[in-house]
This record gives sequence, C-alpha cells and structure tokens, in this order.
Amino acid sequence: MEWKKALPFLAGLAVILALVWWAGTEEVLTILSGASSTWLGAALLAYLGGVITWALRWHVLLEGVGVKARFRDTLAALFVGILFNNITPGARGGGEAIRAYYLAKRIEPSYGRILASITADRILDLIPVMVMMLFSMFYAYWKGVYSLFTLLLLLNVIIISLTGLATVIMASESRMRKILFGLFRLLARVMPSRVLKYEEKFGQLVETNIPHFTNGLRTISRDRKTFTVALGYSFLTWFFVLLRSYFIFISLSHRVSFTDVMVVQMIGTAVGLISIIPGGAGLIEAVTAGSFVLLGITRGMAVTASILDRIISFWLPLVAGIIFVAKFGLKPKTASLGGEDTSDKSRGKNG
Repeated sequence: MEWKKALPFLAGLAVILALVWWAGTEEVLTILSGASSTWLGAALLAYLGGVITWALRWHVLLEGVGVKARFRDTLAALFVGILFNNITPGARGGGEAIRAYYLAKRIEPSYGRILASITADRILDLIPVMVMMLFSMFYAYWKGVYSLFTLLLLLNVIIISLTGLATVIMASESRMRKILFGLFRLLARVMPSRVLKYEEKFGQLVETNIPHFTNGLRTISRDRKTFTVALGYSFLTWFFVLLRSYFIFISLSHRVSFTDVMVVQMIGTAVGLISIIPGGAGLIEAVTAGSFVLLGITRGMAVTASILDRIISFWLPLVAGIIFVAKFGLKPKTASLGGEDTSDKSRGKNG
C-alpha cells in the first residue's frame, strides 16, 4: 500500500519530535523565535551553491567521457537524483540510476558512459569526505572527545572497506557481469512475473554498457585536467556544505568553530551513507545533535541547529523534488539535442 512508503519519513518525524522533547520544547521554540532570517537565507544559498558546484563537477566528468549535455539538463538530472537518493535506503545510491535514466532520455543515450561519469562523481565526492573524516578523527582525539573519536574510527573503517570492495568489483568486467546477473536472478526468484520478461533486454544492456562503463572510467582516470577540475569542484561542494551548517549557527546567534561543524557533518554524512533508512530521516538529526552535545553545545542549540540544517538540506529538497517530478515527470516530450521527439509515442510512430 502507498501509505507504507511514507512510514520511514513518519518515523523520522517522530524521532525529531522526541529530540525536541529531549532538548526541551520551550527552549527549542525560544531559540527558533530568535533565528535570523537573513542568515537562514544565507544557509539556503550555501545549500544551492553546493548543488550547483556538484552539478558542475558531474558536467565536467560527462564531457570527459564524451557525453554532450546542456548544463540545465545535468542540473535537473542531479536534482531528480537527489530526490530518489532521499527516498531510497543505503549509500545514497538509489538516485544514481534515476539520474542516468533522466539524462539519457534527453541526450544521445549512452548508459555505460553516463554511469561511468556518475561512478567517477561518487569517487571524487568521497575523496574530500575521507580527508575530512581522517582529520576529524584526529581532532576529536586531540580534543579528548574519545566517544566521537571511536565513532569516527569505526565509520572510517566501514567506508574504506566498502570503497575497497567496490573498487575490486569495478576493476573487472567479468566480476561486474557476475554480480549484475546474480542480482537479476535473485530478483527473478522473488518477482518472476515482473522480471523474467526483461531477461533478454537486461542481458543486452549489460553486455553493451559494461565496456562503455569501464572505458569511461579509464578515460577519466587518465585525463588529468578533467580529474583535477572535478576534484576542485568536489572540495568546493563540501565547503558549501560546511558553510551551510556554520551559517545556521550564526542565524541562532551562537558561535561555533568551523572544525566542530566539519566533525559533525562528517559523522552525519558517513551515517547517511550506510543508513538503511531512506535519507537517514530522523537518524541523522539524532546523530548530529548528539555529536554537537558531545562537543560542548547545549541540547537546545544542538537540536535546533541540526533540525534547521536538515530542513534545508533534506526536507525542503524532498518536497520540492516530489513536486518537480510530479509536474514534469522523468521522460521529456522532446529531446534536448536537435529537437528530435524522444517520447515513447514518437518512437512507436518512427519504428
């Protein structure tokens, strides 16, 4: 039933209400009432800045693998991907296939190369995260917050292990084929009536696009200019993420060190990557608020700042994304390049 899909988000809202009660409802409301709308607006702009630089990074990588797309299509595809990342569990990966699909419907389709650019995008996204997580771990140890140090150490080990496993799989076309066909067979056993009819088409897609995928990754890894520019955008994207959280504290008239913000953001990011809860709804708010408290910030301030940060970075984009997809859909009426009609109806006429 459709209402079951909303259960994780309702549970997340329940956790947020519990956090407000834990911090003191009156204190949270008092802090909120004094929030500066100007600085909250600056935090929202920082969020948008992060999304735009993320889109610029992906656009550079698309060009690096020979995929031609308009920047507005790249940005729209990323925005749709963010929505589906927010409503699917685990590693924020649910939206990656959707943004590949969305973009491929608007350009000369090459799923393999588009997926290669997305994979490179995720790898380059992780590089600043790994650097900041290692720095945060040593900072927590130096500051004597050993509980955060232990948590960061554990999260580092998990993420490094998962990244290493993914690298080993992607390094071999045969391994990727085995895993993809294994997943298909698993789905076929669970939902045979829905899955088996796509067996031939799935096999063709895998055999056609895996070489494009691996060649695309090799192209990016050998192109120093593309790699360097994209990596620069990656660090800039994460700077905007930290700036957003920092501006929220300023809006609440509370001074906090930029390093403390980085530590907590890295913990929240890592938890979001491994969370089985869609978008980490409620869980990330709880983890970040608790981390701020361990760093010496009052419960009321920590909870208020964490909730505001997630409203800007998760809940508002979630609502905006749902409205966007409901209004415009995933398939275009006309193609972005050359004005050729790419609708299913048109394909049927031309077939």
